Amino acid sequence: MPGTDIHTSSPEAKVSSLQKPYIMQQEDDLRGLEKVMQLMRGISVLFLLLHFYWFCYGWFDMHGCTLGVLDRLLRNVQRTTGLFTSSYLTKLFAAGFLALSCRGTRSVRSERITRRQILLAAAAGLRLFFFGDPLRHLPPQWAAPLYVAATSIGFLSLFLAGLWIGRLVKERLREDPFNDENESFMQETRLLKNDDSFNFPTEFVFRRRRHSGWINVVNPFRASIVLGTPGSGKSYALINNYIKQAIEKGYALYVYDFKFDDLSVIAYNHLRKNLKAYGATTPKFYVINFDDPRRSHRCNPLAPNLMSDITDAYEASYVIMLNLNRSWV
Repeated sequence: MPGTDIHTSSPEAKVSSLQKPYIMQQEDDLRGLEKVMQLMRGISVLFLLLHFYWFCYGWFDMHGCTLGVLDRLLRNVQRTTGLFTSSYLTKLFAAGFLALSCRGTRSVRSERITRRQILLAAAAGLRLFFFGDPLRHLPPQWAAPLYVAATSIGFLSLFLAGLWIGRLVKERLREDPFNDENESFMQETRLLKNDDSFNFPTEFVFRRRRHSGWINVVNPFRASIVLGTPGSGKSYALINNYIKQAIEKGYALYVYDFKFDDLSVIAYNHLRKNLKAYGATTPKFYVINFDDPRRSHRCNPLAPNLMSDITDAYEASYVIMLNLNRSWV
């Protein structure tokens, strides 16, 4: 009616409206977790910088990079907590907060990350980060820069290894975080061949290993169907090979070439190469093209020699009349 607004709602709309606050809450939680991880990472870097300042104090003092306020603060911290009693103690605090910051790392799909890379990064990081103290006993002009550089490289290596380990631990140590295992299954790897079979080689991944398999159509006289989205490669992977193998076995083919003349060219050329498969009976190649009659052979579906009884004539005329007038369908 004029001037009347009609509002409709569906169950799907109600469900989506109910899910929206939940999704927003999840996003807020993820952002909050990321901020906590960044805070822990910052605390770890702060411990590392204080470690450098305390244990390389002579080099900083020689270059006039000390602060009286910071010196008094660190002395009070040392007197109350003993944090700088050993160089390993501050490094442990820095490594602990760094490990906690890596725990909340989001999983990222990357096939390049391997356990060997993680072990190498972790081993190099531990060696440089925790066991670089002998560098502090070198000549003063080289001791502090080399020690800071080696410890920083070790810290970054541990951070990289921690990121990778965090991704694996969060997803249960590579227990298929992206559902690859459930998307694959063990397929036929045997070649089952007989005089009438059609066999197509395949490759598939199962349990993170690539296998070679076969699609075996052992009884082609039963109906077969190939399903796939447009552009998925149905013709390239199966239909083309199906036509070629059928010609090699001496079959008579009725090919509906929707993208004329793609399949027709394949069938014609392969037939020319495999005429011996048909023995003494030389097959003929015909093309029925309603879009371009000049490139088409002629065919009379009502020819008497093609009909064995009245039923054939009835069915042929029925189909022709329905195609002439679609409103009768």
